[in-house]
Amino acid sequence: MSKQRFFIATSGNDDEAYKEAMQYACKLAYNDPEIKRVVLLVHTKQNTGWFERIFGRDTEKQLFKGTTFKNCKPIFKFETKKTYKDSYNSSEIVITCGLDSNDVFPIDDFYSVKAIIAIPWLANGLDKWVQTWNPTEIRGNQQAVAAYPEPTCVVKRAMEDLTDSINMSTGISHPSDEEQAKTYILALHKYEPSLDADIVGAYLVRSLNWDTDHAKDIVKLINILNNGKYFQGGRRTGLQHYYKQWKKECGK
Repeated sequence: MSKQRFFIATSGNDDEAYKEAMQYACKLAYNDPEIKRVVLLVHTKQNTGWFERIFGRDTEKQLFKGTTFKNCKPIFKFETKKTYKDSYNSSEIVITCGLDSNDVFPIDDFYSVKAIIAIPWLANGLDKWVQTWNPTEIRGNQQAVAAYPEPTCVVKRAMEDLTDSINMSTGISHPSDEEQAKTYILALHKYEPSLDADIVGAYLVRSLNWDTDHAKDIVKLINILNNGKYFQGGRRTGLQHYYKQWKKECGK
């Protein structure tokens, strides 16, 4: 079962959003017997005021240890960004509470997470995550931001080539993989009419299964060139050969 992604388009202290998210998690768990736990992911232990207002102080305290609710199968439990860890058992729903895209992306990489329900603090706080994954808005509201478009065929072929040639578990941290990545980005930046870092990053994560942190390394390199700066490394000759090969594979 592939990971499911949902969000609520809201901002600030929308207590009702947290009730709705928990009810939605119950529905998901009812349809998936593998789901054993719903994680309420907060910044710190001090960021749980929504739940005290909704359920009262006693239930809020119980949520730190884990508790269940009537007519809802899984255990609900608070975790913080510091305490929450991945596991090899894919059995959890995560409700991200007032977190933004930078906080949600790493959780999206967790194997243990079967579904994410994201609730932002700022109205635009989840924009990058929403644009990357195009999650379902559970209130049925029209999304304020559109999903990132697909990159051009040439860019896709270059990134697929890179993906096939590097160690995916380490991204481009190995010197030879970093050299390859820089060469490909130099070629694309030189010959491709436009190279949007966010579109490429979203494609790596969404379609080629890159870890978010590894995709960020590619985004950073593209942004350096797009900002008129340079980086060390990467082959500076023979770039047209790569580009012609990618174009040929695209039937151009």
